[in-house]
Amino acid sequence: MIHKLSHPNRFSALDLGLLATSFCLLRLPKMPELRGKEETLVNFKPAGPEVNIHAIAFKDKIREQARQKRLAAELAAGGKNAKQIKAEQRAAERARKEKERKVAERAKGRNPHKKKGRQAQIFDEWEDLAKEERLYKKMRKGKITKEQFDELMYGKKEQQQSDDDDEVSMVTET
Repeated sequence: MIHKLSHPNRFSALDLGLLATSFCLLRLPKMPELRGKEETLVNFKPAGPEVNIHAIAFKDKIREQARQKRLAAELAAGGKNAKQIKAEQRAAERARKEKERKVAERAKGRNPHKKKGRQAQIFDEWEDLAKEERLYKKMRKGKITKEQFDELMYGKKEQQQSDDDDEVSMVTET
C-alpha cells in the first residue's frame, strides 16, 4: 500500500534551504531526496570552516563514546571520509588561529586590514601608472595608434561612449 499525503503541502514546493536554516543545521545530510534539488537549497548557508563539526559532542555520554569510536575507526581506515574529516579539521584550526590573531592585533590597537588595503592601493596605482607609461611610449614610437591606446588604457566602453557623445553633439549642432 502506497502512502499519499492528504494535505495540500507538497515536498517539491518546500524551500529546503530555508527550512534547513530554520532548524539551525550546520550542513545538510547526505540523502537521496536532496539530490538534484539545488534550486531549493539556494537559501541554505552551511557552517563555515571556523566551525569544526566533528568536535561537537553529544550530550548523551554513551552516544558520544560511540561517535568517538566511529570517528577513530574512520580516521584509522584512511578512506575518503577520513581525508574530508581531516581537511575540515585543518580548515577549522586555521580559521580559529586566524581569528585569534586578528583579535590579538586589535587588542594591541592595530587594524591589520587598514595597512594591507592602503599598501595594495598604492601598488595598484603604481601598476596603472606603469601600464599607462608603457602604452604611451608605444604610441609615441608609432607601434599603436591613439585609438588603440585609448582602448587598451580605458577599455572599449568608454571609447564608444565618447564617440557616441561626439555624434550626439554633432546632431544637436546641425
